[in-house]
Amino acid sequence: MKTAAPLLLLLLSSSALAQVVGGSICGTVRDDSGAPIPDTDVKVRNVETGFERKIVTDDAGGYAAFSIAVGKYDVSAEKEGFNTQRKTGINLVVGQTMTVDLTLPVGEVKQAITVEEAPSPVSLSTQQISGLVSERQVKDLPLNGRSYDELVTLNPGIVNYTSERSGGIGTSNSSVGNMFAVSGRRPQENLFLLNGVEYTGASVIDNTPGGASGQLLGVDAVREFNVLTDTYGAEYGKRPGAQVSIVTASGSNDLHGTLYEFLRNSDLDARNFFDQGPIPHFERNTFGANVGGPVVKNKVFAFANYEGFRQNLGLSDVTLVPNNASRAQAVPAVQPLLNLWPVQNGPELGGGIAEAFSHPLQNIREDFGTTRVDYNIPNNDSLFAVYTIDDSIAHTPSANPLSLIVESEREQVLSLQEQHTFSPTVLNTARLGFSRANYFFNGVVPVNISGWVSGGPIGAIVIGGGTASNGASQITTAGANTSSNARQARNLF
Repeated sequence: MKTAAPLLLLLLSSSALAQVVGGSICGTVRDDSGAPIPDTDVKVRNVETGFERKIVTDDAGGYAAFSIAVGKYDVSAEKEGFNTQRKTGINLVVGQTMTVDLTLPVGEVKQAITVEEAPSPVSLSTQQISGLVSERQVKDLPLNGRSYDELVTLNPGIVNYTSERSGGIGTSNSSVGNMFAVSGRRPQENLFLLNGVEYTGASVIDNTPGGASGQLLGVDAVREFNVLTDTYGAEYGKRPGAQVSIVTASGSNDLHGTLYEFLRNSDLDARNFFDQGPIPHFERNTFGANVGGPVVKNKVFAFANYEGFRQNLGLSDVTLVPNNASRAQAVPAVQPLLNLWPVQNGPELGGGIAEAFSHPLQNIREDFGTTRVDYNIPNNDSLFAVYTIDDSIAHTPSANPLSLIVESEREQVLSLQEQHTFSPTVLNTARLGFSRANYFFNGVVPVNISGWVSGGPIGAIVIGGGTASNGASQITTAGANTSSNARQARNLF
């Protein structure tokens, strides 16, 4: 169990601390001659929720709105004796510090000048946002499934390491989700943050989030995420690898929702090279719904999302087994162990080894849900609470269809954040979080054979090879995985 003190940040207008949940907008207000205008009223308004941050410029005409939610903003400035200017079309992303300068012409007649802001092609902040994956990319880019974390490889120096995980019988005890090597570092050195709170998985050797389907579900719940690598500010830490900051979607003044189902099956599939007989059965259902909108316009907003995943997949197994002659010649004491391999139905390979082709069925169930409530408290406070849960289980045959594994995981994240503006130059952010992941891994042998210890299950069997954990064997490893009946729970406060 690990603990950390609640995050308490005191932000002053002279500093430029970035936030892992939102971003910041700052700039300078000047007159036509370029001279700064102090004591100017600046209003930063979220056009989606109506949230407003009011600031007064300092002696140098500067203003800063720290730690505001991602989204679309308008910025306006006004002072007596000057015409008002308002800039629109400002899109703030996670981890970004955006500079928005305003110019107020001297004027006797009250006028308002509206300007559509054009984003600068050059970042004027030291904060890294080059790893941003936007809402449009998350929802529009094609994915083989619904695992949005696969998009982190859009950034340089990141490799999907999932296929390299170790294991003999079954998937072993690595993370059930995707694993990424960033700038050559181990996958265990990455940190995932969900609304500023660590999003953790659980397994014997990794902590990457993701369910038994091998995916990180919740595409429709994600507003955007940012991947920071190599160098980042002091507000990030704990691990030296990538810092992946995920921000969930929230409700707005407009009611919006989605209802969907995706179906893939084997009806139009071609035969795999290793398929024998009928094409293996395949059926994948992904379905869900989400809804978001106002509870009280401009004040209270809610968003909820559910996603379900069901898969039945016939695997194309090619198992190296003792051939029929070896079975016939085996001594009586060994005969029961031969039942741990399927009977030869393929060609002879020599040395008493043959091939057996089969299509064992893999079953996966995963359910994901998240709920978020935002409250804009007049005049100086804002509050949000988010709860996310992912529950999954998979039954997966190994390369030997008579050696199966069962993996289940439940991940939960709760985050609470309250902001209070004491003055135009002093802001306090208080955040509390709880993250929990439960993991279970077990090997199953659907053959009634006594184990090495009386009353215990059969262990792993390796013939002419290395250790059972690594599974180097002349014929396909049989029996149960050496890490069977492994349980782990991780709690983070």
